[in-house]
Amino acid sequence: MIPKKKWWLLGLVLLAGFVSGGLLPSIQAAPPGQSAEEGEALFQQYCTGCHTIGGGDLAGPDLLGVAEKRDPEWLEHWLAEPDKMIADGDPIALQLLAQYNNIPMPNQHLTLSEIDALLAYLGVAQPSLPSPGAGQPALAGNPQAGKDLFTGAKGLSAGGSACAACHDTAGLGAPGGGLLGPDLTQVVQRYGGEAGLRGTLGVIAFPSMVPVYRDRPLTPQEQADLAAFLAQSAEQSPPSRGVRHLTVYALAFGVMDIFLVGLFVWHRRLPRAARRPLARR
Repeated sequence: MIPKKKWWLLGLVLLAGFVSGGLLPSIQAAPPGQSAEEGEALFQQYCTGCHTIGGGDLAGPDLLGVAEKRDPEWLEHWLAEPDKMIADGDPIALQLLAQYNNIPMPNQHLTLSEIDALLAYLGVAQPSLPSPGAGQPALAGNPQAGKDLFTGAKGLSAGGSACAACHDTAGLGAPGGGLLGPDLTQVVQRYGGEAGLRGTLGVIAFPSMVPVYRDRPLTPQEQADLAAFLAQSAEQSPPSRGVRHLTVYALAFGVMDIFLVGLFVWHRRLPRAARRPLARR
């Protein structure tokens, strides 16, 4: 028989057993596979534009085995704030930036739960897992159709802005495209070929472009056509920034000047009696 003064001690032991044996299993009831499945969906949404798992490098590194290659805390920080890590001079971040054509990893503004799910997926992902579009023949891109999409001669199906509003490329000719964004003549090489560029166009994650295309994604055919046009543009020399625009403006002003001079000469050759009524008008 347990003395009364020991009952409180027994109660604490039972409570501890209840907490450790009852509550904790309920907290950990969600199986790891569920988190990994969510991570796979997030990977397809945010990462496949630049990364594969066992399929080789694209604009970014192949992520097969990355959970073993990198420290978990580093990976968590990298997924949360890649831009800050680059700005702070993290050596691994700077090495990756230099290795992959100075294309920075964009900040996707992931939540902590999304980061945990991605890390769970990257920890179990195998090259045998199908990637988006695996086993399907690649769509053939049409360079002329891509040019029409780039310039806006043909609108994007979801209503996104034409690329030429901000970007130029050698394939456009005069007067060229916009000057707000970088020239895209050599963009195919920067993203590891047409396949890498298609993936990037399918998951547009650049901060300045996300608001424009987040709810207006490109179709797979539009991605293929634009990539084909830009691959064709890559065979030409990049245009001098703004020179084509200045040339067109100079020609326009030249034509206007010729018109005004011709109008002046025509007016001077009119009889004096005809000039006065025209002047009064």
